[in-house]
Amino acid sequence: MKAISIKQPYASLIVNGIKDIENRTWKTNYRGRVLIHASGTFAPIRRLTDEQYRLMKDSGIYLKITSAIIGSVEIVDCVQNHNSIWAEKGVWNWVLANPIKFKKPIPGVKGKLSFWDYEQEI
Repeated sequence: MKAISIKQPYASLIVNGIKDIENRTWKTNYRGRVLIHASGTFAPIRRLTDEQYRLMKDSGIYLKITSAIIGSVEIVDCVQNHNSIWAEKGVWNWVLANPIKFKKPIPGVKGKLSFWDYEQEI
């Protein structure tokens, strides 16, 4: 299955349905479900509304888990200048839907740039 590596806490925000956009400098024509891999590095949290912060706090997300597959999400569109609070201007906004958070993350997985294939059984 296709996978994409995303820095924490954004990977967790995606699988918990809090973040509905992934910003990239490159456009994708891929539509469908991808595994979300929490990369080995962290990024600063920005652009959280009070509601998003509350949802993040109450959801039990895997903020400290890295180098693991933590769930999946569907890529349903790829646009620029989306109206989501998560959409950055001047880059491609991948529109995400139907997130699934795994009850147990798959640890010890090394990520890669761009899309990559996770060959093992989920």
